Amino acid sequence: MALAVAAQAQLPELKPILDAQKNNPVIEIPAGKYLLNNMTNGAYQFANLSNVEIRGNGASIICNSQELAFRFLNCTNIKISGFSIDYDPLCFTQGAIVAKDAGNMWFEVEIDPGYPVDNVKNARVQFYDAATRQLKRNSITTGEGHYSAFQKVGTRRFRLTKSTAWAAGEKVGDLVVLDVVSTKANPAAHAFQLEKCTNATVEDVTVYGSNSFSFYERDCRSTHYNRCKVGRGPTAPGMPARLRSSNADGIHSSMAGIGPLVENCDVKHNGDDCIIVCGRSFPVCRVDSATKSVYLMAREANLVFYTGDTLQHVLYAGTKNSKMKVVAVEPYTPTETEKQAVFALYETLLFKPNYTRGVRITVDTMPAMGIGDVVYNDSHMGKGFVIRNNKVGYNRSRGILIKSSNGIVHDNEITGTAMNGILVAPEIHWMGGGFADNVEIRHNRFFECMFEKTNQAMPPGVLSVFYSNGAGNVPAAGAFGQINVHHNTIQKSPYPGFVFTSVIGLQQSANTMVPHPCGSREHGKKYSTTFTGPVWEKNNTP
Repeated sequence: MALAVAAQAQLPELKPILDAQKNNPVIEIPAGKYLLNNMTNGAYQFANLSNVEIRGNGASIICNSQELAFRFLNCTNIKISGFSIDYDPLCFTQGAIVAKDAGNMWFEVEIDPGYPVDNVKNARVQFYDAATRQLKRNSITTGEGHYSAFQKVGTRRFRLTKSTAWAAGEKVGDLVVLDVVSTKANPAAHAFQLEKCTNATVEDVTVYGSNSFSFYERDCRSTHYNRCKVGRGPTAPGMPARLRSSNADGIHSSMAGIGPLVENCDVKHNGDDCIIVCGRSFPVCRVDSATKSVYLMAREANLVFYTGDTLQHVLYAGTKNSKMKVVAVEPYTPTETEKQAVFALYETLLFKPNYTRGVRITVDTMPAMGIGDVVYNDSHMGKGFVIRNNKVGYNRSRGILIKSSNGIVHDNEITGTAMNGILVAPEIHWMGGGFADNVEIRHNRFFECMFEKTNQAMPPGVLSVFYSNGAGNVPAAGAFGQINVHHNTIQKSPYPGFVFTSVIGLQQSANTMVPHPCGSREHGKKYSTTFTGPVWEKNNTP
């Protein structure tokens, strides 16, 4: 067994317990350990609930397939509390580097006792220090594109052959984590998902693993996460302690009509960002002024646009322009010529092959607009978010990532993030949205951030408000508006600590950074960042 739980055959199944309580105003999960048989049944779904409470009573829920555990759809005024979610088999495996070639083009990993050796993938390969059991400093996270071959060369041994001579500072004795996937085709992503829910409260829920995000909400309104946890779970006697929690983000809010309140949560050791609030941006591929129609490219289905929504237009150069109201929405398939015209403007755009879909939106007023400009749904970007009193970190990317407006981030503790502690940025290579306005960031504490190996194209700064447009340039003031940053402290991190670009209405005061003789980093050097002081600014106005 991979986990410190009873054998799956000895665990009572959770589904009959939940099924027996359908239509109850209170659903009780008795204290104990349960099997959620998502291998057979998929995720357990709660749909169209109103004024219902689900009480976990401290229960431990074990999933037997690396896929979604719970999905809540179209629910209103619900409360979910008091249980943990884990996986057996785990969603990752781990071991130590036991061999590597002198030319630094391959290495071999021996999997630790008790950890999975089947269905192992090299989609997210991370390196850890054997002494600290934390992510390795001055290293990188790698993926399938970093490797030309991935082979099982022994009962518990894998060889990873590099595609090029990159270096993550890896050496014999370092620890390595790799993904483990379900045997099912197209397993549903994430662990706990809310979709189109309003006023949901998620309290005292712990997630110890996920094939992607631990908590994911999409197109929700006013979710409240309180005392939730993403962390490294238990192990059986004789097993080394776990190195990772979930494989990707901890708490991910996407396209919320009203943003979440995330408070008193502990989100650590996950495979990507800890807490994120975001919308989605879309590149313009065609414009028809006569019919007031804008055509947008997309890489996902089920786009969130509703009649009456407000859209924000952003110029390709990177400054916000006019707003529009949605009159009508219909699917659209971009032509190959239209796609290539956009791709030529966005050299670093990710997932280009997936941009096979689109949407035609008729608007009430049509601003002057060009191919490669960006549009996002200003009504569905998580406005009104509050992120406070959380402890996050020990992860390969950002502690808190904001792509939203009208919110506040305060009194959080961010420790051990390989990249930015807090980043406010639309990240156009992801087509993330939106471009923040009216955001306050105060009384946050940062420790040991920005320790990843230098990436000169990465946003600089421990606390960073930053934008680089499709051409890779920092825009004039106008990407962001009314940003207030004050009374934040940074320790044990490289200069610059505070970075602000492209803001109209920037206010900053009483922020402090303790100088620290850590290893040099030059994140953001391509944008002419300076590394000699605690603050770097470019293209801001008061």
